[in-house]
Amino acid sequence: MLCQLVLVMMPPVRLDLTEKRLFTLSEGSVHILRDIRTPVALTLYYSEKEARPYPQFRQYATRVIEKVEEYAAQSGGRITFRVLDPEPYSATEDAAIANGIAAIPLEDGSGPLYFGLTALSEGRSKAIGFVKPEAEEHLEYELSKLIRSVQRIDRPKVALVTELPVTGNANPAFGPVTPAWVAFRQLSERYEMVTLSPRALKIPDDVDVLWVMHPRGWPADSLSQIQNYINAGRHAVILLDPNAESVPVFGTGGELSLGSDAAALLQPWGIVFNPGQVVLDSKYAWLMQLNENQFPKRNPGLISLPGAAMNQSDVVTADLDRIVLSSAGALDIRDSSLLRIEPLLQSSDASRPIDAVAYRSAADDPEKLLNQFVSSQEPFVLAARFTGAPPRGEKGAGINFIVIGDTDFLSDRLWVLESNLFGEPVFSAQASNGDFFFNIIDQLSGSDDLISIRSRGMVSRPFEKVDQLRRTAEQRYRDSQVGLLAELDRVQAEINALQDGGKTDAVLESPRRNALAARKITLRKQLRRIQRELNEDVESLGQRIKLLNIFALPFLLLIVAGVIAVRRRMFKDYARVGGHGAA
Repeated sequence: MLCQLVLVMMPPVRLDLTEKRLFTLSEGSVHILRDIRTPVALTLYYSEKEARPYPQFRQYATRVIEKVEEYAAQSGGRITFRVLDPEPYSATEDAAIANGIAAIPLEDGSGPLYFGLTALSEGRSKAIGFVKPEAEEHLEYELSKLIRSVQRIDRPKVALVTELPVTGNANPAFGPVTPAWVAFRQLSERYEMVTLSPRALKIPDDVDVLWVMHPRGWPADSLSQIQNYINAGRHAVILLDPNAESVPVFGTGGELSLGSDAAALLQPWGIVFNPGQVVLDSKYAWLMQLNENQFPKRNPGLISLPGAAMNQSDVVTADLDRIVLSSAGALDIRDSSLLRIEPLLQSSDASRPIDAVAYRSAADDPEKLLNQFVSSQEPFVLAARFTGAPPRGEKGAGINFIVIGDTDFLSDRLWVLESNLFGEPVFSAQASNGDFFFNIIDQLSGSDDLISIRSRGMVSRPFEKVDQLRRTAEQRYRDSQVGLLAELDRVQAEINALQDGGKTDAVLESPRRNALAARKITLRKQLRRIQRELNEDVESLGQRIKLLNIFALPFLLLIVAGVIAVRRRMFKDYARVGGHGAA
């Protein structure tokens, strides 16, 4: 009875035991709540009756409601929250549709299902048309962004200067018809995006952030405008690339240079970028599958950077999970420069630069780049912030801009999967590339609070221990594999020489040619055996790690419970014996 009374009188307490405290309001959200100047009315349109056959969705809806209630509770009365059920043909349904809430048809033909949130403050209204279950890990960011969006009348303006197909291509005369990159689409939801041609560049005075991407062959006047813009203390992010894979290439283009021509832009600041060299990294090389008929292979030019390769003291890279770069270039600064360089992303010390044309020539089998890999024994800066005082004669705040040595990291293929849910696009982040760039835009435009919220969102993460074991196993087999591949190349070269130097029939009947062909078959069998043994080793190691993760903790808990049970039994027996003895 006493226990029940205590439970009734005690206030409800919730513990957030997730790794990044995803269900506790972050400091950025608390700051946004404190900065609310005009009351905000939040309305959740939720079709409770239509959701009853879907228990998982109802549980998700409960979590969303509790999260929004937490915002209202911590707002000091500045946020009001209500839940409305838009029943069919009701005035509430009309209001939901008028406010941009999506009507989602259900599989059984019933519905529609409404589950969208609106924010209203002094005549300014914004809405999340459908609060997607797949994006629950980013729910706090979306809620804070929604509240902030109705507080600011003017959206920050971001100007994109590029000739890459970032905004999509709707004209078949200029290549395949493609949609805008997901990064551009998501930025357009929050910022006023304008695109400027580098061929007749005129930067508007009201631009908050200048986004420069892959300058190549641009007029000197355009580069001078960008320099003057940055020297005046205005913020910019510059994306360079020694091998821009998003550039439309017609024909073979084997010797075509795809590097950014940025020397004239960077030289006045003393920044060094080699447009003809790609950074390879054997430690962070990404495992990729070229086609379904081949084993996965590591591409040292496709670099997967963990948190250890990011600057954890800078707000734009702190707490991110993984960033994937493709054929990136290195940044440096001359001793004579007046600017300071603050690395944001760095390769490992198992890195080296390689000619961009040579890198492209290995596109069919990028693992060849690892066979004779010789590290430079030093990391390379792949993205950096540059700061300093304005040049003499210039007025304004100090210089503060960011340079990234890759453009491809923003392309959809490296970080996001797009799917369709009830006619609505759903984006699933496979890496933190988008968050990294969004953090940059937010920080440069003065929206620091949202950065700490977004960085808490989790993306799909690999089994890092299993991946480390795979790398170790690969290294054991690599020496044997390299020797066999070299001998296979020599055998094939000798076969080609015989075929080029004699008649076809005579060559086919030549004992030497037959011996070489037999040796070639033997070498290929040995290579397949090595690959099979490698895969078996990796699979065995991976299974052991996974089994350990799955069963070790429960087994440990069973042992602890057993020890406690034995001790309790012993204590009872001792008490019983002691009691008899006392009698």
